[in-house]
Amino acid sequence: MGLAMDITRDQRFAWSKRPENHEWENLIAPYYKQTDGTVNVDVLHKIADLNGLFDPRKKYAHLNPGQIAMNIRNRLRVLWKNGSLNLPA
Repeated sequence: MGLAMDITRDQRFAWSKRPENHEWENLIAPYYKQTDGTVNVDVLHKIADLNGLFDPRKKYAHLNPGQIAMNIRNRLRVLWKNGSLNLPA
């Protein structure tokens, strides 16, 4: 299915210490995280579509759901930083 990707404990810890990451996740997580904490990739695809991003379904089809979510969130994050992110009503 997807390619193996190893993220170390130190990398996760460093990411978690950046206040900007908490702000971003607090904004976007309610849209794509399900109550059990798993990723709803379909919602991220819809948000990508809403924001006019390229079709990530094709580009990221070879990745696992976590990798797809990471890639789409990174693309959306750029829009959030420049104030042009559109989220579903």
